[in-house]
Amino acid sequence: METCHGICRIAVTLGENHSRTLLEQVDHWQSFLALVNMIMFCTGIPGHYPVNETTSSLTLTFWYTLQDEIMSFESDKQAVYLQVYRPVYFQLVDVLLHKAQFPSDQEYASWSSDEKEQFRIYRVDISDTLMYVYEMLGAELLSNLYDKLGRLLTNAEQPTSWQHTEALLYGFQSIAETIDVNYSDVIPGLIGLIPRININNVQLADTVMFTIGALAEWLADHPVMLSSVLPLVLQALGNPDLSVSSVSTLKKICRECKYDLPPYATNIVAVSQEVLIKQIHKTSQCMWLMQALGFLLSALPVEDILRNLHSLITPYIQQLEKLADETPNPSNKLAIIHILGLLSNLFTTLDISKQDDESADSSAPPVKSAPLPPGPNPVVVVLQQVFALIQTVLSKWLNDSQVVEAVCAIFEKSVKTLLHEFAPMVSQLSEMLGQMYSTIPQASALMDQFAEVLFCLNKHCFSLLAVWLKEALQPPGFPSTRVTTEQKDNFSQQILRERVNKRRVKDIVKEFTLLCRGLHGTEYAAEY
Repeated sequence: METCHGICRIAVTLGENHSRTLLEQVDHWQSFLALVNMIMFCTGIPGHYPVNETTSSLTLTFWYTLQDEIMSFESDKQAVYLQVYRPVYFQLVDVLLHKAQFPSDQEYASWSSDEKEQFRIYRVDISDTLMYVYEMLGAELLSNLYDKLGRLLTNAEQPTSWQHTEALLYGFQSIAETIDVNYSDVIPGLIGLIPRININNVQLADTVMFTIGALAEWLADHPVMLSSVLPLVLQALGNPDLSVSSVSTLKKICRECKYDLPPYATNIVAVSQEVLIKQIHKTSQCMWLMQALGFLLSALPVEDILRNLHSLITPYIQQLEKLADETPNPSNKLAIIHILGLLSNLFTTLDISKQDDESADSSAPPVKSAPLPPGPNPVVVVLQQVFALIQTVLSKWLNDSQVVEAVCAIFEKSVKTLLHEFAPMVSQLSEMLGQMYSTIPQASALMDQFAEVLFCLNKHCFSLLAVWLKEALQPPGFPSTRVTTEQKDNFSQQILRERVNKRRVKDIVKEFTLLCRGLHGTEYAAEY
């Protein structure tokens, strides 16, 4: 093993450092090809990385170097080299996909967590190499992979291992994640093959999910194929072992294909609600799922959005009402932050204004959603309904930076999504911010969250914020008896001037907070 490792290192070093020189020795091209074949053997050395061998990973950078050198030649020379080395790189793809295969279930179960993580990283390196190789091999590589997968799945006489199927799909996924495959004529066939896969293994199921996710943009251009893959994604949502892959794939589909999803919306919302209630997924995946639902609902008629929002968030609002009545403790704090996080992630992507944008863009395809009726934005409707409850939560947890941050995130993300449509909420939110500012000077670390919301209002609801600042700072003694009318006017003017530099807004708020607390005195006044 050590001898083989050493020989491989020498061959790779020679190839990496002298590829161009060796390529240019056209009279000795067979000698260099022999070196390339030796490195190919090292790439495909028998055994599973990293348990049985650690040599193959040394060779991957060589294939980048050789490809770069070949592609750097003038077109005439390049054509000659490609004639020799394209078959080599097709062989490399086969070798890499073989090395990317999982071991048997029994063997993989015996690996340590560290070995599994090293193997995962190794597969990522292989994926990166395949993406790079695609630049040389082009569409023929996808056709090659598709032909192999098709033969594998349609050959009833020869039993296939899930590992082989998974590796071929992994090859597709690696390329489709970063390369525009919309032109490819094999993707419809691939989508047609996916439902034929006997998914009886978590690793295979994961790769199926990620492959579908990588093709989300293609599905947006070919929505008729959604019915082939969407049931697989929704079924996978109920499996906690497929949490990351299934939720991220649904999010991609909802983002890219939302205008084609209304026929599936009821089912998607129902399945999502079920897995959220059963708490199948971890917190981060729950947040992704709410973002997915935000994208989905954005394309529905407003009355359908409101109906779905009611059924989706009512259980959480009821839970938040109970939590708001309880004495603050670490357990209910986590639950409150979780619910507030779900709402803010939903509002991050629930943007019906994009329907108007699409309609206004003459180059865009016709929008398939209903025209927007007059009336308040659905997000505003929900915010107005829960505003008093959020105020109650905030009043109990005002000295806890994490809860305050979660509350501020709801409004910050809503303002970013709604822009000028947030206008009906500005007066209520401004009043709440003012109340926070009377109380929070004792906890100046929370000023960053206050500044975040203030910055968003300034950027997207400037005229309304200007009016509110003037009204809020008018009463004598507010927010502190230590500040003069002139200093309050100064603060307002500085805030309203900063519509681009968030960091500067945070600094202005902090400085004003120190002044309100009597910690800056005449030095602050002299600076401004």
